[in-house]
Amino acid sequence: MKSFLNDFCQFLRKYKTSMQTALLLLFIFFFVTLYKIQYKTGIEIIPFLPIDVSGFDQYNENLLVDIDISESALSQQKKGFLFCWVMTAPIHHTSRVKAVNSTWLPKCDAGHFYTTNGHHLSQKIPFHTIFNALPDSYFKLFWKTRLALLYSYKHVSKEFDWYFKGDDDTYVVVDTLREYLKQFDHNKPFYIGYRLKRRMPEHGYNAGGSGYAMSRAAMKIFADELYPSKDLCPYHEWEDLAIARCLGSKGIRPTDTRDSKGRQRFLAWRPEEHFNGDLTRSFIYDKVEHKGFEIYHENLISLHHLQPDEMRLIHGILYGVSSAINKQVETPSTPLETSLSPPNGTIIQ
Repeated sequence: MKSFLNDFCQFLRKYKTSMQTALLLLFIFFFVTLYKIQYKTGIEIIPFLPIDVSGFDQYNENLLVDIDISESALSQQKKGFLFCWVMTAPIHHTSRVKAVNSTWLPKCDAGHFYTTNGHHLSQKIPFHTIFNALPDSYFKLFWKTRLALLYSYKHVSKEFDWYFKGDDDTYVVVDTLREYLKQFDHNKPFYIGYRLKRRMPEHGYNAGGSGYAMSRAAMKIFADELYPSKDLCPYHEWEDLAIARCLGSKGIRPTDTRDSKGRQRFLAWRPEEHFNGDLTRSFIYDKVEHKGFEIYHENLISLHHLQPDEMRLIHGILYGVSSAINKQVETPSTPLETSLSPPNGTIIQ
């Protein structure tokens, strides 16, 4: 940049260009640069300028023809109450995927990983390589999520009541999620998670990282009416906002998921950030009423931005240590050491 400005000043001195003309040329230069960035990445810098929407033609169902599906994925249930899918990438196959697969994912009626390839994944991991023709880029997350939602409903199964989207650095208390979703009618369109407001202040949108659940009715509307439409489901570089805007075009809005005490069920930031109340205010839709140990409550469903060992620790405490303590409280005559049991779920290497 410094070199450019020096050259630009020399140009002005050499040709004795007026200051007005110089500023105009500088404005044009930056405008064109911003336009190129916006068109290529899809980042909405200048609202009235177009962005590259070629993904609608490139990243569609045609990519689902040549994919690998593991034996474990093929053996999963095809109907039930809760279908869970996790979006991941090869860089996390030996770390996050193993942690998720050995903790919360098996507790769903069906649990699947969507990724780019099967490198370092055994057939015991339920994976689908539906992103094999999609670049691993932040700016492609909308196309990935859009394709994954369609694939889950149309190509895997239409016979689940609820479809939960999670990240590979998220821990989900599936038992609590099940109980919470039972309060809603899956035959009506619901879209449930942690509400954010930046760029969508009126109705908000659900954070993608802490996960969100969509009812069968909402998934059907997405697959049949929204997925095919560029106008109803336009691109945005923030994939979670884009999905919310897409669903909102059919009147499907985020639900207030706080419990009766105003505590959040889904935690979108790191646990310590919620603990300290240190959240990015411009994103907050619901007033922060609780922090400290109050954020860890009986209705908590998900935590985000976790390391693999943190997932295992949480799972071990929930289904190992705490279950043993509860047994001891319920039957105090039973020696504690005989009531201890390992966490539920099979650990797959």
